[in-house]
Amino acid sequence: NNNSTSANNNTTTSTSGSVTSNSVNNKTLHRQQQQQRQLNESQIESSHESADTIAKSFLILEKYVNINFMGFHKILKKHDKNSPQHQCKQFYINRMHNQAWVRGDYSDVVVRLSGIYAALRDDHVVERKDAAQQQQSFLRSTSKYWVRTEDVSKVKYAILKHLPVFLQKTSTGESDSQLTNSVYFDNDQLELYHGRLDKSPGAIAYRLRWYGAGNPKLVFCERKTHRDTWTGEASVKERFTVDESEVKQVLNDKYPIDEKRAEMQSKKKGATAEEVDDWETLVREMIQVVQVKQLVPTMRTQYMRTAFQIPFDATVRISLDTNLCMISERGYDTMGGAKWFRDPEKPLADNEITRFPHAVLEVKLELGGANAEPPQWVTDLQNSGMLYEVHKFSKFIHGCAALLPEYVRSVPYWVDDASIRDSILRSGGGRILVKQDHETGVGPGANEVYDHLLPFGNVKEPRLDAKGRTANTASLVEGVEDSPVKGAAVTAKQ
Repeated sequence: NNNSTSANNNTTTSTSGSVTSNSVNNKTLHRQQQQQRQLNESQIESSHESADTIAKSFLILEKYVNINFMGFHKILKKHDKNSPQHQCKQFYINRMHNQAWVRGDYSDVVVRLSGIYAALRDDHVVERKDAAQQQQSFLRSTSKYWVRTEDVSKVKYAILKHLPVFLQKTSTGESDSQLTNSVYFDNDQLELYHGRLDKSPGAIAYRLRWYGAGNPKLVFCERKTHRDTWTGEASVKERFTVDESEVKQVLNDKYPIDEKRAEMQSKKKGATAEEVDDWETLVREMIQVVQVKQLVPTMRTQYMRTAFQIPFDATVRISLDTNLCMISERGYDTMGGAKWFRDPEKPLADNEITRFPHAVLEVKLELGGANAEPPQWVTDLQNSGMLYEVHKFSKFIHGCAALLPEYVRSVPYWVDDASIRDSILRSGGGRILVKQDHETGVGPGANEVYDHLLPFGNVKEPRLDAKGRTANTASLVEGVEDSPVKGAAVTAKQ
């Protein structure tokens, strides 16, 4: 018995020692893991600070370049004014445009910073949602803002710290932006223009879009349909793709729908019956509306687009359009639909193009469930003073108003903004503007009621140095309540 007891005691002691040893090892492992986490967090914080330093240095350098560029412009302008017999501005401006510090493309800096911040955030690609998930109840909102050109890089930096840049493939590598062309169609009465301006229920915009420089190869045929929010229906954008050689068939009702349908149903394409039916319905409707409404190329918008979004995550989507211009697509022979955009080799008259002086930022939010409120960084960006909200701004509508003034019966309220007046006058659109010495500085109708929505004031009371603010903020400041009247803030009857 004594021997047995002794053996049991030895066994107990051995087991106890093993438990104590495991406990020590677990504590050591836990301490090491904690130290590693602290080290990783320290490294991430250090890397974040380094990235912030690089970005701020870049912004300072860019500001320095812009100030010097503007300085040369002003010096040469004053020289030519005081020495009209010895003008040299154009000569030196052309020389300056060839300098590396002016021609430099900074998109590679934006791309690299976006990659750094994405790695520090440890972004994960969200799984693609199926149709049922996409139809769940969400509060979708879209807001548009003007951004001063000198603030574009700062706005990009503020966004890419939270959202990755959607990279674009180019011939020289990856870029943060892509050239985007859209040709909008309308008839002689500008029926689609006035429908979109008045926000009529079911009003459509019809456009052909392509991406990248040069002539189009793949063309997106798109239709945007307006729905009033109070109806519970959301405005929609639908599209299908065609080869450029097939555009004429679409415009002349010669597109081989049955042949394309069979191709989509083949094993190679693998489309479902529902997808094929939806595609055919859209194609037939878009072909029909061209014939019924006698639509022809009317207005083109052209810009460089930078997109920010986590793939398949629609919570926050942001696009920034720079170098924006609108080009009239009237005045040339369409050759029965074979020609649907201007010859890029032919020069444009001043009244055929208007260059918009600001960049345009669009913020799309999809809120619901755990994301009932917009992220704080989005709110901070909106209140940063760099964004100027312009309710329902439309490139198509602005282009038609500025370049086809003799055809429009009404104009959008924002044409009275002091910051874009010069660009409209240079394009020959002065007839849609009030006179310089006008009593109120704004046009009749809705423009007088919603003058407070103009980001930079009107010609009589310009606020060209004003800080950015949202339309709602402006209403509060001015003591004006938001009006529920449909379309009142969008149209100004002449």
